Amino acid sequence: MRPLNLCDLSVEQKIGQMLLARPPINKQDKDFIHGLIRDRALGGIHATARFRRFDTDLEGDELDDIRSYTAIADYPILICEDMEFGYGRGRIQLPPPLAVGSAGSEALAYEFAKLTAIEARAAGYNTVFGPLLDIALNPRSSCLGPRTFGGDPDQVARLATAAVKGYQDQGMVVTAKHYPGFGESRTDSHLGMVYLDGDEEGLLQRELVPYLRAMRDADLSAVMVGHIMVPKVDPHYPASLSPRLIGVLRRIGFGGLIMTDSFSMVGVTNRFGLEECHRLAMAAGNDMVMTNYRIGARAAFEFMLKAYRDGCVSEAQIDAAVARVIVAQNRTLRQPTQTAVTQKDFDTAEDIARRAIAVELRQVERAAIDVDARHLFIIEQGNPFIHPESGALYHERQSLDTAVDLLRTTFTASSFIKIDEFPSKAEMEHVLNATIPFESVVVVAYNRSVSYMGSSDLTHRLLALIDAISHKLSAVVLFGNPYAARLLAPVPRLIYGFDNALCQRYAILTLTGEHQPVGRVPLDVGAYTEG
Repeated sequence: MRPLNLCDLSVEQKIGQMLLARPPINKQDKDFIHGLIRDRALGGIHATARFRRFDTDLEGDELDDIRSYTAIADYPILICEDMEFGYGRGRIQLPPPLAVGSAGSEALAYEFAKLTAIEARAAGYNTVFGPLLDIALNPRSSCLGPRTFGGDPDQVARLATAAVKGYQDQGMVVTAKHYPGFGESRTDSHLGMVYLDGDEEGLLQRELVPYLRAMRDADLSAVMVGHIMVPKVDPHYPASLSPRLIGVLRRIGFGGLIMTDSFSMVGVTNRFGLEECHRLAMAAGNDMVMTNYRIGARAAFEFMLKAYRDGCVSEAQIDAAVARVIVAQNRTLRQPTQTAVTQKDFDTAEDIARRAIAVELRQVERAAIDVDARHLFIIEQGNPFIHPESGALYHERQSLDTAVDLLRTTFTASSFIKIDEFPSKAEMEHVLNATIPFESVVVVAYNRSVSYMGSSDLTHRLLALIDAISHKLSAVVLFGNPYAARLLAPVPRLIYGFDNALCQRYAILTLTGEHQPVGRVPLDVGAYTEG
């Protein structure tokens, strides 16, 4: 492995080093990416599961792709992935960051990141998109939820800084995100433009608190800039395209790598155009540009090369950016302190789940209900959909298998019925009719809160059903985004189960009385901010 020397690179190679490519869209695109790597002309690649095109001619998966990149690269190219919920293909399945926030432990935040890094590095990754330094402030936000450490700037700063240390101690480059912060807005940048109301001083007092601490205490290696408008700082451009907002980050002392968030997000590309986004991002002072996963690496590279040839960015500015890319690449050469997970690490993951579960009680003294009584459990499941490209009918899974299996084996005198996240009229009538013979009903709900969803709430149809049977409700067990509790009817027992199989197990053990919850949901579920 031979680190890059800036003086040895042509301007074309340097522009390639500023490109963060996406997964190849076809064989021709993959060959072009391989060519860039052979020429030492690609800074990094987001080696995630490919965007699934039904006309693709590619075989294999992202791990095959990584092996092909590392076999070619003779320099420490950045191999990147989102790992907000841990490394999903590893042996250890970790609870989400918000569960760590509920446990409130810096030590567990460090371990979360360390375990993610160990398994990710073993698979060939050396760069993580995360952790989130966003502060969850708005219950109507659909794009944060379990991805964040919570709603208090100081707590997010403490836990995120510990996580940065956990990743970087294993030789990972960390791209903390999404500068300056999504938390105030309800808008998902995959759908539209995010706006923050504060000025520069306001950002320093709230959104930037976690960044300042991670810089000071953890030598933060990189920052991902979001497509976020802050009109009181720059009325014309979002942070990812704004010299002023990137200038703020530099002025507060950050000297590491700065990269854009993905230009797959239509909130920014609909407004400025895809080619213009690449040009403006370079001119604004980003060191790397994360392109759109639909267009291929060649188109992105040509956008960026044209921006230089048109005089939009100087070679001196390119040199400064690539120097920072090289520093980040060289950080990945640090040897990890641990190369494989141990039984102790599995115990740590379980400890996060055990300490995360939180409850709210109304007019009852305990979270448990009688396991021998006759209850009706209404289990939310994913919706049936027709895939927009293949035309195939499929059913989204809500992945509540662990919870449901444990409920069925424990509450043997009870009955179970499923309902879609967006139920039909016939399904609503059927489920409501099924509740008539029961005096106790328990709803098990799930709000995943992912991109393009537009809401952190349960669907209004499901909320209407819950409201209709509120006089019979003994408990609601809520998995996924705690913000989904915002519009729930009052219920005697509300159990926050967060996500993953371990959390599901302890949430149900809370309902049976075998686990005493100690977690505290680290955000204000009932607060309302119109962002």
